[in-house]
Amino acid sequence: MSSAPTPLVDVIIPVHTTARPVDRAVGSVLAGGLPVGGRGGVHITVVCHNVRAALIRDRLPVRQRPLVELVECFDGTANPAAPRNLALERSRARYVSFVDSDDTLAPGALAAWTAIAERHGSAAVLPRLLRGGGGVLRTPVPRPFRRADLDPVKDRLAYRTTSLGLLRREVLAARGLRFQGQYATGEDLGLTARAWFGGGRIDLAPRRAHYVVHDDADGRITTGERPLAEDLAAFTDLLGGTWYAGLAAAQRTAIAVKVLRVQLLGAVHARAAQAWTGADTETCRALLRLLDRVGGPALEVLPRADRDLLDLVVRPGATAEQVLEASARRRCFGRPGTLLPRDPRWALHREAPLRFMAASLLV
Repeated sequence: MSSAPTPLVDVIIPVHTTARPVDRAVGSVLAGGLPVGGRGGVHITVVCHNVRAALIRDRLPVRQRPLVELVECFDGTANPAAPRNLALERSRARYVSFVDSDDTLAPGALAAWTAIAERHGSAAVLPRLLRGGGGVLRTPVPRPFRRADLDPVKDRLAYRTTSLGLLRREVLAARGLRFQGQYATGEDLGLTARAWFGGGRIDLAPRRAHYVVHDDADGRITTGERPLAEDLAAFTDLLGGTWYAGLAAAQRTAIAVKVLRVQLLGAVHARAAQAWTGADTETCRALLRLLDRVGGPALEVLPRADRDLLDLVVRPGATAEQVLEASARRRCFGRPGTLLPRDPRWALHREAPLRFMAASLLV
């Protein structure tokens, strides 16, 4: 790689089985609007995770094979952190972009992303995320009509925990940012949180230059049944760490509310659909104690229905049926219990439901 011209963008596609439609992902990168190779072009790295490169090569059409570099990564784990880190360490491009092997980019997306980054010196350009089966993943949740030079608190960047989009590689290197393979899920949390809240410029991509998250494959690598404590470990460690403690109060609250709203309440719903145990209660109790200590008014801005569910999950003897019923009530959006905090003085906080839902609808 050292004798070849330095590419502008290195697109990194980890793949761990021949069942993945990696040819579809590569094809979308080739249609991304940048030439392959050369100083101003794109380099495509397909990291073969615990699978032989020859098998993945056979999965690619003949016309794609000369345009892709296949790299093997054997670490014996199912965690996608290792192949991503390997490709990141090998890269010499100005920008990197991670594409899951199930997913695709809109035609011309790479060219649109890099044009913005080159024009503004962006540390990251974040595309709109669409579901392959229809719908929009509403992350982040910026201020209405705000698309450039986003503020991590005002534009709710904490809600985008995935590394999808365009990242300036020298910013990641300067901050020592890597994916965290010690966690069963949330391996990109530490990298993205530090990237979004690290002071670099963050821009949104044009709406047409989107990223498509497909769900037609047979389950993603990080899915599966795990203890609740394992599902929340990355978030618990982040909130209890020195980096988080050094943030401004508003930044800590923004991250804490996101963890409560998305990670904790989402994991509670998924866990209760299988079972609910005393260990789950203790996990919730420990995380809420931590959030109460370090998260500022994070609990106060949540709607009453969310607080009712949180009160239930730390109560000894709560059953899976009770937890699921309370979780269903908090998902009945538009009812007073889902719109207003217990203390009305927090009703117009940026992270409270009224402003959050209004901004989300405009994403």
